[in-house]
Amino acid sequence: MRIAIVAEVFLPKIDGVVRRTLNLIEQLVCHGDQVIVICPEGRASHESPVPLIEFPSFPCRSYPEYRIGRPDQRLIQELKSFQPDVIHFLNPFAFGFQCRDLLCRSGLNVPIVFSFHTLYGDFVKRYRGVSVLSNALWWLTKCYHNTADRNLTVSSVMTDGLRLRGFRNVALWPPAVDGELFSPTLKCGAMRRRLCGNHPESPLLLTVSRLASEKNVGFLKQVLDRIPDATLAIVGGGPQREELERIFSGCRTHFVGYLHGAELASAYASADVFVYASETETMGNVILEAMASGLPVVAANAGGVPSLLQHGVDGFLFAPGDADEAASFVKEVLFTPDCHTRVSVAARESAKGCTWMHAADVVRSHYRSTIADFNESSSLHSGRSRPGMLASFFTRMLVRMFGVMARKEYL
Repeated sequence: MRIAIVAEVFLPKIDGVVRRTLNLIEQLVCHGDQVIVICPEGRASHESPVPLIEFPSFPCRSYPEYRIGRPDQRLIQELKSFQPDVIHFLNPFAFGFQCRDLLCRSGLNVPIVFSFHTLYGDFVKRYRGVSVLSNALWWLTKCYHNTADRNLTVSSVMTDGLRLRGFRNVALWPPAVDGELFSPTLKCGAMRRRLCGNHPESPLLLTVSRLASEKNVGFLKQVLDRIPDATLAIVGGGPQREELERIFSGCRTHFVGYLHGAELASAYASADVFVYASETETMGNVILEAMASGLPVVAANAGGVPSLLQHGVDGFLFAPGDADEAASFVKEVLFTPDCHTRVSVAARESAKGCTWMHAADVVRSHYRSTIADFNESSSLHSGRSRPGMLASFFTRMLVRMFGVMARKEYL
C-alpha cells in the first residue's frame, strides 16, 4: 500500500503520539508499504525514516514545542504525485484540519482514516485564555472526524466515549509497547542513584510525562507530602518545568529531564512505583511502558487509563483529585512486599500481548477495509460529508488566534 500520513506533530519532538507514529511507520515499511509523512516543519528531515513533506510553521505561545503548520496548494500537488491508496490523519488539530480543508476543496478523492489521540477539548481547560473553547473544540473535532471513512482511537474506553459524543465509524487501534526494550531485567543501581539524587535507600516513585498543565504533574506534590520518606523522580520536560520546580521546592524531588531508549527503560525498571496523575489520556503509553517493566502503576481513574489497568490486579486506580486515596495505594505497594511482587508480575503479563507488530497489523487491516469500502461504494466518495463552512471558518480563526498569540502576522 501507498500511505500518506498527515502528522500534527513529528520529529524532532518526541511524545507518546510521535512514538506511536514512528512505530507504526517502522512496521508499515517492514511490510513493504510506501509511506510519506506530511507535517509542520521541524528540522526533522535527517531523522525521519521516510520522506517528509514539510510546511512552514510557527510555535504555539503557551507550548513552544508544538508548532502549528500552514499547508498550501503544494499539499495537493505532492499527494497527486505520490498517489496514496489511503491518507491517515494522525491526531489532527490545527494543521490537520487545514490539510483536510485543502483536500476537500481540491476534489481529490482518496480513502481517509483519522485517528484520535488527544482530548483537545478537555486539556484546553487547563490553559488560561483558551479554556472557554472546550465545548467548541469538541464540536470542531467531531465535525472533521466525521468526514473520515474510519476513525481510530487507542483504547476501548475512548471508542465508547467518542461514539457517545456522536463520532461515527469508530474502531480500535490497539495499545502497544516494546516488551523487549521495557523489561525488569534493566534494573540498575546506578540509574536508581541517578533518579534518587544519591538516596537509593529511600522509596522511589517515578513519573514520566510531558511537563505541561494538562498532565497534572503538580498533583503529585500532594501525594508526596503524604509519604515523606519517599523520593519522586520526574522524567520529561516541557513548558511547565520551572513552575513545577517551584511547586516541588523543598520536597525530595529530582527533575531528571528527558530520557530515551535504554536509559528510559532502565529508569522504569529501577523505581518502586509509577505514579501518574493525568486525567486527559486517551490511553497512556507511559503506563504500558511501566507495566512492561514490571513496575506497579498507581494512576488516575480517568480518560483511557482504566482500559489498561485492572484495579488491584496489575495496578491501582485512584479517584481523580483524591491525594489520600492515591497515597494509600502507593503505600500499599511500597510497604507490602507481597503486593508489590504480585502486581509487578501481573503488570508484566498484561503488557506481553500488546506488541507493535499486532497493533500495526490491525491498522493495516483498517486501511485495507477502508480502501475496499471506498472502492465498492460510489456514494461513499461522491457524497462524502465535509466539515462545513462554519467549521472551516473556526479553524482559520483558531490558527489566526494562535498566530497572534505567537506574535506572528498570519492571516
